[in-house]
Amino acid sequence: MYLRVSNRFFVTVGALVFAAMVTASIATPVGRDALAWVYLQSTQAVGHCIHFRFFSLDRLDPTCPQCM
Repeated sequence: MYLRVSNRFFVTVGALVFAAMVTASIATPVGRDALAWVYLQSTQAVGHCIHFRFFSLDRLDPTCPQCM
């Protein structure tokens, strides 16, 4: 027999799993360490990224006289 499960069920289960994962990563020391590591790695990757070499961040500075 084919069991028909609605999309609402999957959305609800996904939201509950997401909430459990967020709670576990904030509430435990291992989770906090993992979040800190991900944050540090991402900031380091953006800082060393060669992809953004063609785009000067000075263009985003509203006080830059050359960019006006």
